Amino acid sequence: MKGNVALRVGIVCITAIFLVSACSSGTSDSGEEANGGSEGNSDAVTLHMAKLESDPNGMMEDARQRFNEEHEDIKVEFVEMSNNASEMHDQTVTQLTAESDNLDIVNLDVVWVAEFAEAGWLKPLDDMFTEDMQGNYIARQVDAMKYDDNIWAVPWFNDLHPMWYREDLLEKYERSVPETYEEAVETAQLIQEEEGVQGFSMHWGRSEQLIVSFTEFLHAKGGNFFDEEGNVTINSPEAVEALQFMVDMVDEYEVVSASAIGNATPDDARIPFTQGQALFHPNWGYVYSVNQADDSPVKGKTWVASNPGFEGGQKANAVGGWNFAIADHTEHAEEAWDVIKWFTTFENQKTVLMGGGQVGTHLDLYEDEEVLEANPYLEEYLTVFDDASVRPTHPQYAQLSDMAQSHIHEALNGDVSPQEALDALASEIKGLND
Repeated sequence: MKGNVALRVGIVCITAIFLVSACSSGTSDSGEEANGGSEGNSDAVTLHMAKLESDPNGMMEDARQRFNEEHEDIKVEFVEMSNNASEMHDQTVTQLTAESDNLDIVNLDVVWVAEFAEAGWLKPLDDMFTEDMQGNYIARQVDAMKYDDNIWAVPWFNDLHPMWYREDLLEKYERSVPETYEEAVETAQLIQEEEGVQGFSMHWGRSEQLIVSFTEFLHAKGGNFFDEEGNVTINSPEAVEALQFMVDMVDEYEVVSASAIGNATPDDARIPFTQGQALFHPNWGYVYSVNQADDSPVKGKTWVASNPGFEGGQKANAVGGWNFAIADHTEHAEEAWDVIKWFTTFENQKTVLMGGGQVGTHLDLYEDEEVLEANPYLEEYLTVFDDASVRPTHPQYAQLSDMAQSHIHEALNGDVSPQEALDALASEIKGLND
């Protein structure tokens, strides 16, 4: 399960995810004051940079402090984001439409690019993030930052949403990593009865994470939101079967707890898994470093694989990632570019990753022996990237996602049937397109 896998440079993770949200009005509690505070030059330009609330091992805060120590003329203050991507989207939009001085550098989810570019909230980076520079980063993530013949952001956080699992329990019961969801349910029912653990720990609350998970089941069934001509196909038989299986995992197979329907963030579902209370857990890459912490009950017991497929179908791992962009209204675009360029260098991304932080996007990370020795799961990621699955691209993605969250959640709650939920969703998306 842990064998080395040859590096494929062109393979990419796009994200998502993760996971994240709500821009707070405060800055990081670093003790700094505006214009650099006690860290140096009082005439320095202070830039406000969006940062995910989730900061494994404090590596982003460490990077911010290193940047401020190395630069006299620019000081960075973080604007913290919470772990709900839908809320984060709305908070970021509020800051950008108000042209707030509290946001110069945007932390951009991969699914927001078309919307934010179309709205004129970002500065195009073509003259800064040149094609030569782009060649140093994972190609597919770079491509995801392009819209309307411009590039709008630099990828900094590479992520994927595969299935983490209890390797020790599968070995104990002589079970293989499941290739299909049908097999996964059977294995989960056996082990949860014998061990008293939950089969699957899921984040199926009404949030962006629900769309991440639903997209995986949808693509595994061969369904999609749209066909190649852009026609709405979200209520196809394949889509209905995918949602029905999710409902059945709760109600019929009883391998997903009803409480999962309230899990809005990745960590809501991750905590039980890290505590040793679940067998299977689809989630983002940060799970590895958390599970390997010295105080983790599952240290050395978990590993990663692609999410299962369905009989005759395909496997699907949602892709995600966070990216740095420059707010169109900022008066300090050149300084903002200096900050982005520094944070996304190979040297800084390696320091963050080696400290237990997020996985970067620089290609050299995936060929660095020291990085791979400390993070062996990255080699496995190069295999699960083959089953990458992308959420729909749409200039009004936020509205589309909100609609989908509402109807899919209703079906999981048993308020409507999967067919009724997706028929209603299809009708709303057609109205959105019109």
